[in-house]
Amino acid sequence: MQSESTPATDGGLGIEVEGPAPTTINPLDPDFWDPMIDKLEEFQTGAVAFIPRLIVGLVAMALAIVAARVIARAVRHSLAASSADRLVVSVLSNVVRYFLLFVAVLFGLSAAGIPIGTVLGGLAVLGLAIAFAVQDIGENLISGVLLMLRKPFQVGDQIITGDYEGTVEAIDLRATTLADYDGETILIPNRDLYRNPLINLTERGKRRTRVVVGVSYDDDQDAAREVIRAAAEDVSGVMDDPAVQVYLLELGGSSVNFEIRYWTEPDIGTVRSVQDRLISSVKRSLDDNGFTIPWPIQTIKFDTPLQMAQPAPPQH
Repeated sequence: MQSESTPATDGGLGIEVEGPAPTTINPLDPDFWDPMIDKLEEFQTGAVAFIPRLIVGLVAMALAIVAARVIARAVRHSLAASSADRLVVSVLSNVVRYFLLFVAVLFGLSAAGIPIGTVLGGLAVLGLAIAFAVQDIGENLISGVLLMLRKPFQVGDQIITGDYEGTVEAIDLRATTLADYDGETILIPNRDLYRNPLINLTERGKRRTRVVVGVSYDDDQDAAREVIRAAAEDVSGVMDDPAVQVYLLELGGSSVNFEIRYWTEPDIGTVRSVQDRLISSVKRSLDDNGFTIPWPIQTIKFDTPLQMAQPAPPQH
């Protein structure tokens, strides 16, 4: 028996539409649920087969996590026993711990039969994007760790770096805090400290200062040298070792100049106060012993003789 297409009439307009009869969906038809039942059976079979691998993966992950924590704890104790800064110990041990935990998770996924290549690829892309976004922060963090490991300065040291000079107040992973001699707080990114030359003024426990003083050409230079040396050595705060040095520096335009080199405690307060006392002591000693600290002298030469006008006689 052949099926024939039945013309359909559109309402009362008398338009006939020919074509196949529409498909009827009947949820009561047993064949309607067969594809869904087949999918559920496949999922059940796959889930039952995956359970042993899942258990193996979980056990492997648990063992790897325990091992990671043991290794991280050993690294922390090893770093703590060294002279490393406590903040560096905390940062490095946490980095080791999280890295080992990440490896443990990957190990558990691999043991469960889950392909980790795709996971690693996605993490690599994500990590690259994050690295570009936080490049400056990461550079400061790495520089901070390196500074704490190398310890070119400590809290309380007075340093010079770039255009900044002051006392180190705090060191963290992002920046170092300085207090300059005017009481202002300066935050310097650690990457700038690590890249640029750095002078530690207080690390060696002493500091040399130079002062220049001049005497007249008419004075006895050897005697002046001894007077200057004795005056400098008597100043409180000037170290005996290394000894005070007085050198003939130059023959200046109006004076013979000596350079005084002496050592003091390295902090800026001591350096400035001792310098003040030393200059006062040297000036006083030179005056008391009849030496002259001359004013700047300029000689003016005229091409033609000058005619000096005579004052007019007083009028009576």
